[in-house]
Amino acid sequence: MSLFSGNRKVRSRRAKSAQEQLKQEESPKRKSRQLARRSDELSDQIHRLECFITDAPRLKSKHRLENINMVPPMELSSPAPRSNRRVPIAQRRARRSVQLRMLTEGLIVLGSIAAVVGWLNQWFHFWH
Repeated sequence: MSLFSGNRKVRSRRAKSAQEQLKQEESPKRKSRQLARRSDELSDQIHRLECFITDAPRLKSKHRLENINMVPPMELSSPAPRSNRRVPIAQRRARRSVQLRMLTEGLIVLGSIAAVVGWLNQWFHFWH
């Protein structure tokens, strides 16, 4: 069986005439009803928005009066300290001196441990 067996008519994708195109479109009465319904919806929406706009100042004052006597919740803590806050030079120097002291103390402890292990190695010959 071949792909093109026989003489078949192939339909074109576009409409053949203007009459067929008019048949495919909606009828004018239905279209006018849709437009009238959409117009009514839009006019209702416009009316609601206009009412809201004219009522906005009253709503704002009502909201302000509702919140004027409100006490903030007690569980709120102070704001967290910022990490990028500037540190005075004196505090920086104090921190640096503390860090240097800790470093020298650590080196002295490590050196003394190494000296004790070396001295014990002389007496007991751990490593030959």
